[in-house]
Amino acid sequence: MRNSIKRALALVLALGMILSFGACGKQAESTNTPADAPKATEGPKENETANGAATEAEKEYALGSWVVADDPASISGTVRFWIPFKGSQGMDDMIAAFNAIYPNITVELNTYNNNTDGNMQVNTAIMMGEVDVLASFGLHQTHSRWENDLFVDLTDYIEKYNIDMVKEWGTDAYAYDGTFYSFPCGGLTYFIAVNMNAWNEAGLGELPTEWTWDEYLAASAAMTKKNDDGTIAVYGGSDNGSIEYSSYPWYQVYGENYVYSLDGNESNFTDPLIINSLKREIKAEQEDQIWFPLLTYRDNKVNQQDVYVVGTVASVVSNNLLRFLRDTENYPTDFTTGFAPYPVEEKGQDNHMAGVSCFSHAGITIGCQDEEAAWAFLAWYSTYGAGYLPIAGHAPTWKGTDASNLLSLIFGSEEEAAKIIDVDSFKRVLYNYEAPSYVDTNTYATSEVVALLKEYIMEAHRGNMSVEDAMATAKELADEEIKKAME
Repeated sequence: MRNSIKRALALVLALGMILSFGACGKQAESTNTPADAPKATEGPKENETANGAATEAEKEYALGSWVVADDPASISGTVRFWIPFKGSQGMDDMIAAFNAIYPNITVELNTYNNNTDGNMQVNTAIMMGEVDVLASFGLHQTHSRWENDLFVDLTDYIEKYNIDMVKEWGTDAYAYDGTFYSFPCGGLTYFIAVNMNAWNEAGLGELPTEWTWDEYLAASAAMTKKNDDGTIAVYGGSDNGSIEYSSYPWYQVYGENYVYSLDGNESNFTDPLIINSLKREIKAEQEDQIWFPLLTYRDNKVNQQDVYVVGTVASVVSNNLLRFLRDTENYPTDFTTGFAPYPVEEKGQDNHMAGVSCFSHAGITIGCQDEEAAWAFLAWYSTYGAGYLPIAGHAPTWKGTDASNLLSLIFGSEEEAAKIIDVDSFKRVLYNYEAPSYVDTNTYATSEVVALLKEYIMEAHRGNMSVEDAMATAKELADEEIKKAME
């Protein structure tokens, strides 16, 4: 059951915002295909898709034809854009590209922390009328903002410009009560980053194009090195420092909702896939000592990039390591990084972690002061502008993205990239828009359910409970939260 009191309060505050900022609610001018889109995100030419010649059906729909106004110079104003990325992480370049088309719109970049405190500050800023366009990270945060009316309803725009969500971003799953309040324009691509010196020294041959967790464990064992006193000098692998990663094989196998059962009515915490994955992680870290321990990540407050670039770990499951590898001043390496796909449970399975999956959503907030300018920027950021997300380690989900240019965008050129990474495996593994991906559609008590999962995963890692008991307890508590949310 939705929190009706919270929703009612949000509605009252939202009404006050709308009355205060009377400029909101305006419609942008009609749009056409941009004549000079930036190279990072060049859209398809007329009658052509991002992958080549269009079918007859596709010719009837012009991808991205709605994005840029007929006379962009006639639109002026200020857009306060909030996103967890800094200007140096692609956002300055993205805004500059936007201003090359919209010279009279000023975009003020505000970088926030994508954590509990940071998101609370964002919500407060929205209610105070300090945010125009927000890039909202994670479905549970975004859903909460839909539910509490912090985003403007985009129906009028979608209908006016005949925007097809599936053709533009590949899915129409991210609606709230049948209404779209944001565009699902930011994604993640998962991979295993590999120190090629360690890989080659272990005699492991070519990087795999497909492999299982057992094969990754074997490679991790081969790359692990011990000191003379028996302590670990180099851990061969790592399942990242994010607590919930042990549950991500659910995404790989089923392609949806990593904390819910397949029918969506309860949590999946006692499913054999979840149990066995957590056991595998704990065994690799604490018994076999071939993976860098989650407990060390959490207790010492270190991150994947901290231990990877200095060679403490030889490989790591990641989705954003590129952000740090390109920053050679702060994260220099004396080896090149190769890329292997996210492992599968069994050979031959579909791998829904191999593609680009949605992670972030962008919309106009109820605190918007100039909706015409905000819509112009939202339309740009959600399509062409999202092409700059790889600089920050994320990925665009827009179907008009030119994936062939992302390598040069991130590293400056293929030649510069080759000094840092293995280019062939990058092209093979990352930003694979043809591969299967996952989608999150269930949001019943998501925040509470994920928090319980993390709490009891840590209980199992610390040895306070067996894996079975920890997950059974988490499931009992999570199912109560889901039941309450469904009432």
